[in-house]
Amino acid sequence: MNQPEPAEPLFHYAYGKDHWQNLADHAKDDNLPFVDRNKYFKLLWVDDDPQLNGYSAIESMRYDGELLILASSKVSDPSYDYKFETHIKHLKELALSFCDLISDCDGFKVTRWKMIEIENIYDNTLDGIKVQFTITKST
Repeated sequence: MNQPEPAEPLFHYAYGKDHWQNLADHAKDDNLPFVDRNKYFKLLWVDDDPQLNGYSAIESMRYDGELLILASSKVSDPSYDYKFETHIKHLKELALSFCDLISDCDGFKVTRWKMIEIENIYDNTLDGIKVQFTITKST
């Protein structure tokens, strides 16, 4: 008996500056229900900022950065309300769950998690959430 092939993951990670992200190919699955669409987690940049004590020893690390959580959409979607209700709202909930997951990791603390709604970005027309974050890790 042949084992079934594993399904292609619906969540894709990429690291790189914004202009590189636009070069990626994204599935055109905007006609599928949201749960069946590919989701894209794009880490655009991270600055590492060691926090030093009076003796120049690292007490903690601070990470400032920006990421995107996206799904395929259409420029011709009927309205922004439609985009929000069908996928942006769900991606915002997903972004909040990522924040909770990071906060659950030992030694990590999220001190900033600013979510900005975005629409029709890149050549493939993606909608979603841009997150500007600050995360600290105690040493």
